[in-house]
Amino acid sequence: MTEDLIREVAVLGGGAGAKAVAADLAIQGCSVRLWDLPRFRGGLEPLRATPALMVSGMEQARAELALVTDELAEACRGVELICVVTQSLAHAEIGRALAGVVEPDQVVLVDPGSTGGALEMARELADAGAECRTIIETATLTHTARTVGSDGIMIRMRVGYVKAAALPGMHTQQLVSRLKRLFPGLQPARNVLETMLSNGNPVIHPAVMLLNAGTVERSGGRWEFYEEGFTPSVASVVEAVDRERLALGEALGLELISEPEMSLRQGYSGTDDYLTAYRDGPGFQGLGGPATMDHRYLTEDVACALVTMLELGDVCGVALPVSRSVMQLASVISGRDYAAESRRGLARLGLSGLSPEQILARVEEGPGACG
Repeated sequence: MTEDLIREVAVLGGGAGAKAVAADLAIQGCSVRLWDLPRFRGGLEPLRATPALMVSGMEQARAELALVTDELAEACRGVELICVVTQSLAHAEIGRALAGVVEPDQVVLVDPGSTGGALEMARELADAGAECRTIIETATLTHTARTVGSDGIMIRMRVGYVKAAALPGMHTQQLVSRLKRLFPGLQPARNVLETMLSNGNPVIHPAVMLLNAGTVERSGGRWEFYEEGFTPSVASVVEAVDRERLALGEALGLELISEPEMSLRQGYSGTDDYLTAYRDGPGFQGLGGPATMDHRYLTEDVACALVTMLELGDVCGVALPVSRSVMQLASVISGRDYAAESRRGLARLGLSGLSPEQILARVEEGPGACG
């Protein structure tokens, strides 16, 4: 793998995160191609005629895109970096689509991995017989952003501290060093288990949703998730779930930090206190709140992330009673058995039936390392 500058990039996704990555890399001088899944292409239609994003927020600029296309092969052909910037529910579908397109030497960045994204994508590619030597994931989005109209993106900031790990882990240091030129907040993690367990969404979002269910269902979306949703009682539940996450990381020998400490390092807040970091943190202000409980804060952060954490806890012999209660309440409210669905459980990630030591070996050295 060469250490030359990355110049040709495909960004897969059409939401605010994808547009922020596409715009930022274009401003930095990359030739950027943008694509989204067929059912979401309408959101990119205005950009096909005029492939440019109007950037506001951290800077004012016009980000010229090389191409906005409906054809995945056209988006990815010959590029050095493929950035998958979507919700976790789309990772498997995109992995299957990439199987007939990705080239062996291309780097696939899953931004963010959202608890297992790199592993799920690797499984889909392997099942389809595709060769992709290196996939790297981030623990959280590299940018905070909001869409503005049909061709605008307001980038609030580049996140200042983003753990990243490659699959297999032996490539992490080299890849992070190369990608930091484009994503300066990247910090190398030991492996994708560490990035998985550094995803704060399943720690924070479900607890706030469940304990503010009445507000969600009455508000019509006219409330503030962090400023109003975080109270001392809510913060206590978030802290309890976070302590369980930290205990699981310790059992696996991973270097995790508390979620409010992470928000401090990332630039979202100015304190590591579980209440004030989120209620008062500048990066959490003015984001609004969901109008329904049928929201990705449950359907993604519980179904895909928290369930995986619980299954990993079972393997490691680490009890996670508060996290399990959150999952059970979310299942009742959603009318779904998230544990039974195991939408992104260890089996789907290719880690079922393995001991903790074998799981570590697999993510750090590759599938043949665990016997």
